[in-house]
Amino acid sequence: MRIYTSSLKIFFYLFFSSFFAFLLTLFPNEYFRDRENYVVYAIDSLNIMARYDGIALLTNEPLFLLLNSILSFFLKPDAVPLVFVFFIAFTVSYFVFVRSKNLLFLIFGFLAILLIPQSFHMLLIVLRQAFTASLLMWVAYFFWQSKWFLPLVFVLGFIHSSSFIVFAFFTIDKLFSVFISKDINARVVFIIFISGLVSFMIMPLAEVLALRQATEYDNAKSGGGGGNFILYVILLITILTQSKQRFAGDGIYVIGVLGIGIYLGMYFLSPFAGRLITTFIPFVICLICFFGNKRALLLAFFFVLVNAFVFKDAIENNSLTEQGVQYLIER
Repeated sequence: MRIYTSSLKIFFYLFFSSFFAFLLTLFPNEYFRDRENYVVYAIDSLNIMARYDGIALLTNEPLFLLLNSILSFFLKPDAVPLVFVFFIAFTVSYFVFVRSKNLLFLIFGFLAILLIPQSFHMLLIVLRQAFTASLLMWVAYFFWQSKWFLPLVFVLGFIHSSSFIVFAFFTIDKLFSVFISKDINARVVFIIFISGLVSFMIMPLAEVLALRQATEYDNAKSGGGGGNFILYVILLITILTQSKQRFAGDGIYVIGVLGIGIYLGMYFLSPFAGRLITTFIPFVICLICFFGNKRALLLAFFFVLVNAFVFKDAIENNSLTEQGVQYLIER
């Protein structure tokens, strides 16, 4: 009976995650910024690869380009980005189902997916990085305590180059946990300190490695207002003070808290912080759903409410095309 119930629950998760993902694929590409670039990848991925040689070829996401080339054999170019949308949405929603303590937290989890601007941007705009983040969730789920975890994270860097930075942070954390302390609080404090130091090296390193995003990051601004910084500090403190509910053996939990620490450490120092949080936002949403007490419920409500207030302006300015604004906001 228990096995039957568990199987039924998994089927329910898979079905509704697939349904949610399918709904997101119904929105036309024209509504979203940068989507046209993903259509170009589908049409011309091999020619794009040919522009690079040497280390530049390895650091400019060759696996993503190859995957686009393969998909374009079976699908029309404008359908290829929708494959990524489906996989990303399915993965994030499935893990929200799996990690939610109860129905109320599940509702807040889906509200977070839809109303946190960074999550909306992840699901529908920055598909390459979001696809990599989704794969990272599965890698953490199946290989967190395996010797293959770090090598697989490194391989993800050939899909999106930011994973090379993530790999470096995870390696540093692994060394710290092995030789100094396994305490999650100590690890987070250390990773905040390290990410602050690394902030000054990311841009020069990106240029040396000939990363395509180097110019993009160089033109971006660090930090911005302090509202998001305060919000994520509150989130991190609330999570880490759940003293009776720490999950140091759970990859989704550890990556979530380390990701927040990395984001906070880099927040005022590097424009890369705003881009890197996209990799961690699915884990952050799962963290919101992890705990079942009143303090966690208040946190979930507060986090979703604050983001809901800025949602409209944020997606108008950063995520939607004029056509997208017309049909999704003004209509």
